Amino acid sequence: MVSDRIEILFVIDYFHRTGGTEKHLVQLISGLSAEQFRCTVVAFDLGDNPLLDTLRSRGVPILHLPVGREYVPNAVRQAWRLFRLVRRNRYDIVQTYHQKADTFGALTAWLAGARHLISSKRDTGQLRKPLHKFLNRRLRGLFDAFIMAADGVGVAVRAQDRLPAQRVVTIYNGVDATRFHPPSAEQRRAARARLGWADQDFVVGMVAGFRPEKNHDVFFDGLARAAPAIPSLRVLAVGGGELLAEYRERAAGNESGPRTVFTGDVADVLPYLWALDVGCLTPGSNEGFSNAVIEQMATALPLIVTDVGGNAEAVVDGATGWVIPRRDAPALGRALVRTYEDAGRRAAMGLAARARVEAKFSLEQMCTEHARLYTSLCRPAPVPGR
Repeated sequence: MVSDRIEILFVIDYFHRTGGTEKHLVQLISGLSAEQFRCTVVAFDLGDNPLLDTLRSRGVPILHLPVGREYVPNAVRQAWRLFRLVRRNRYDIVQTYHQKADTFGALTAWLAGARHLISSKRDTGQLRKPLHKFLNRRLRGLFDAFIMAADGVGVAVRAQDRLPAQRVVTIYNGVDATRFHPPSAEQRRAARARLGWADQDFVVGMVAGFRPEKNHDVFFDGLARAAPAIPSLRVLAVGGGELLAEYRERAAGNESGPRTVFTGDVADVLPYLWALDVGCLTPGSNEGFSNAVIEQMATALPLIVTDVGGNAEAVVDGATGWVIPRRDAPALGRALVRTYEDAGRRAAMGLAARARVEAKFSLEQMCTEHARLYTSLCRPAPVPGR
C-alpha cells in the first residue's frame, strides 16, 4: 500500500553537473523499490542536467530552493520553504549531501520535525573550512546515521567531525555492470578510430574534472616520464572544469600535445573508456569513492590510482591495478611502463577488475544496503520476548 511506503527527502547542495554525487543519487533513487520508498529531491543550486530527466521520468518531485549564502534574508525565506515542506509531508527520513545540506538543511529539517536524519559523506573533507568543521561537530547529534562512501572516507570524517562509531556505516558506490561492459574488438577499434588512434597504440586515460584536488599535474608528469619507454603512447583526458583551458594550453606548448585528446565534459563516457588500455586517477586530497574508477574497472581496465580516499578499497594493488603514493609522479611513470610491457598481466588485471566490480560494487548491492538502513531506522526489528 502507498501509505506503507517510507518517505525520503534527499537534500543536496548543488545539482547542475553530471558529477559523482549527482550520478550516485540518481542511481540510488532509481534502484530503490517504488513500492517501498517514495523519494523527493531538494537542491539548493539546481541547473540543467540530463540526469534529472531520469528522475522526472520516474515521477520523482525535484524542488529548487535557491539558498545562496546562508546568512542573508533570502536564506531565511528558503529555510521557511524547506521547513513547511518537511512539516507538511512528515518525511520518515531526510538524507543530506554536502556541507550546506548537512548544516543549514539538516537543522531546518530537524526543527520541522523530520523523524530521522542521515548524512551521506562523499569525500574525506580536506576542503572544508574551520567553520564547517565546527558546525559539523555541533550538529552531529541530530543525525541517526552517517553513510561513508568508503572506509577511508570514514576514518578521515570520523576524526574531523568526532562522530560516534556506532552511527557510522560504509556503503560503497555501485556501477551498472550491464551497461559498463568490456568492449568487443569492433567496439574498441571504433572507439579508437573516432579519436584518430590505431589498434596498436597504448592509450592511457583519466576521467576527472579539472579541479585542483584531482591533481592532473601528477598525471601528466607521470606520462611524460613514461613516454620515452612507450613510443605508441596516447593520452585521453575526459572531463571539464575550471583548469581545463590551462592544461590544454600547456599540452599545446610541449611534445605531449600531438598525442593528447581533451574531451571536455561528455554526455556519455562509455565510448571513451572502450578506447583505453589503462585508466588512472591521481588525486592528492579530498577523494571519496570514485564512480569513474569502478566504471573503468567494469569495462575490464586495470587502474593506477593514488592512495587517497577509497581508491585502495576499489583497486587491489598488484591484482586489479596499482596503488601508488599520492603526489608521486615517478611512481606513476614506473607503473605505466610496467603495465605497458606486460600485456598478459594487463589483460589479467582487467578481468580481475571486472570480477571485483561484479562481486562487490554492483548497483543492486548499493541500493540494497541503503534500503536495509532506511528500514532499520523506520521499522526496527521487534525485540524477542516482547
